[in-house]
This record gives sequence, structure tokens and C-alpha cells, in this order.
Amino acid sequence: GRKGPSCSLRALLRDVVRTVRVEVGKLAIFLAVMGPLFVLSMLVPGIGQAAYSLFGTLFTLSYFAVDYVDWPASRRGLGFRDRVALFRANTSSMLGFGAGVWFLLLVPFVNLFFMPAAVAGGTRLFLELEARRQGTQRLPEEAPALASAD
Repeated sequence: GRKGPSCSLRALLRDVVRTVRVEVGKLAIFLAVMGPLFVLSMLVPGIGQAAYSLFGTLFTLSYFAVDYVDWPASRRGLGFRDRVALFRANTSSMLGFGAGVWFLLLVPFVNLFFMPAAVAGGTRLFLELEARRQGTQRLPEEAPALASAD
């Protein structure tokens, strides 16, 4: 398998700073998108609610996709811009994954047990997108159990 990053106080602090930057970036995007949509939905009856429903749903699908790909992206040391680039390069795959997560999280009681599957799915999606980016069409050798599931 692939060797993990070194474990030191410096590496830990670097990871903490990167994580805070990523989360602040996600929060800023959330506020920049959902804030105006919320105001629009209050100020313009009918059209505002329709815009909020449409764009809010698309944003939620995007947010779920980015959030569940977040763990393996953090492990690989990807920063905020790298994650945005990953989303832009693979928008349809990310939105499809986000839609599946969103739908299953809406189902009562299923959502309680679905979270681990969503994390595993996000990891698998990230590995497949990473393999595609590197020019290979299959998962890396470090995930033989996932590769044999196809």
C-alpha cells in the first residue's frame, strides 16, 4: 500500500490549519449561496421560493458530495482549491453521488444506518476520480476489495 504521511507536531498543525481553511471556505460558500437565496425567497413570493427550491437542492447535492469526499481528500492533503477543482472536473459524478446521499438521508431510520455507507461511498468515489485523473481506469492496488466488487 501507499505509505501514510509522517506523524509529527508540525504535520498535525499543518493539517489543522488546512482543515480550518477548508471548513471556513465551505461555510463562506454556503453563506454566499444560501443567504441570498433565503432573502430572495422572502422578498419575491413564488419566484423566490421556486429559485430557493431549485438552487438550494442543487447546492445541497453539491455540498453532500464535497462533504463525503472530504475525508479521503484530507488524507491526501488536498486543499480547498484542489477540492473545488475536483468537483468542477467531475460535476456529474459528484452531483449523482450527492443525489443518492440526499435521497437516502431523507428516509426515516434508513438515514441512521446510511451514514457509514455514505462515507464508504465518498471514499470510493474519490479513489475512482483520483484513478481517472491519473489516467488509470481502475481503482488503486491498495483497494483490492473494492476493485473486486465490480
